[in-house]
Amino acid sequence: MQLTVTQSGGTPINLSGYTIDADICGSIQNQQVATFTTAILNAASGIAEISLSPATTSGIEAGRYLYDISATQPGGDRYYWLKGSLTVEQTCSRN
Repeated sequence: MQLTVTQSGGTPINLSGYTIDADICGSIQNQQVATFTTAILNAASGIAEISLSPATTSGIEAGRYLYDISATQPGGDRYYWLKGSLTVEQTCSRN
């Protein structure tokens, strides 16, 4: 999923030198269950991408989880700019 990191008002933040981190934790036990793969696609336009591989996704048990995405500035200041909850459900689809 591609995301654009913006300031209030919608102006993109230049992500040059930043690092992006994104994790999923259990909503009750608060233990990390997965880490997203992250990439900065266009630093000047504030565009980043997060993804989960099929192997990572298949290892997550059905249930409710929390996630957060943070951006760390070159000087070390870390900002959590997106967080929320997600539900993982078992599917009936063939592999």
